[in-house]
Amino acid sequence: MNAKHHMLAVAVIFFVTGAIGTISSIALLMFGQSPNIVSAISSVAYVIGAYYFLKGSRPAKIFLAAMAGLATLLEGVLGIAVVAYGQMAFGLLILLLAALTAYCFCMLQFSKALNAEFDRRSEAYRLKKEKAARRFYEELEQGGSRE
Repeated sequence: MNAKHHMLAVAVIFFVTGAIGTISSIALLMFGQSPNIVSAISSVAYVIGAYYFLKGSRPAKIFLAAMAGLATLLEGVLGIAVVAYGQMAFGLLILLLAALTAYCFCMLQFSKALNAEFDRRSEAYRLKKEKAARRFYEELEQGGSRE
């Protein structure tokens, strides 16, 4: 896999995780139950973070790396505890999630190819934002000179 595919894989993992959490929170609300507000907010943040990560946002990358590190530790411990408790299928599912988030963490922190691709996208995103801001101020100046 090349850097673009790794970057897309990381974003898809976070996007799917966030989408599942958001949908489950909405489903709980539909059935009259109260969802965990922290889980619901973090699920929405995963989706937003994955979107902006693909665009090249450095704060989104930092957020996703921090969340991947914490989630890997939490899911690993929880998965081992659930397997030890005797619920093999659910425990293995949690350990699979831990492996996926560990992959995300390793790619975000240690992949030189992904970091090079991210830097390229980040520079393109920055240039696009600067161009849009320049155009906005030029239109603002033109509108002010007409009056």
